[in-house]
Amino acid sequence: MREWLTWASVGMEDVVFKRLDEPYRPAVRGWQKYKTRETTEAVVGAFSGPAAAPRTLLLGRYDDEGRFQYIGRTTTLAGATGTALAGQLHRSRRGHP
Repeated sequence: MREWLTWASVGMEDVVFKRLDEPYRPAVRGWQKYKTRETTEAVVGAFSGPAAAPRTLLLGRYDDEGRFQYIGRTTTLAGATGTALAGQLHRSRRGHP
C-alpha cells in the first residue's frame, strides 16, 4: 500500500480498502478510505471574487529563470476565510505578471 500512496502525482487521489479477514458485503459500510495529501509552497498571484472576500486564490511559483508560473488554484474559500485573507493580500509590485 505504501507504493500506492506515492501515485498522487499521476492523478490517484486516494485508496479504498477493507481488512483481509473480512468478506465483501454489498451495501454494508466497512471499507475505509485513505486520502493522500500533497503540499507545497506557492505565491498568491491573483484571486477571484471581491477584494474584500476572495473566493479562490490563483497560485504560482517562480521557475529557475525567475518567471512566475501558474500552478493551480485553491478550492472555493468559505466566506469567513476569504474575509480573513483579504487583510493579508497586498497589491503586487510593478512588473508582476
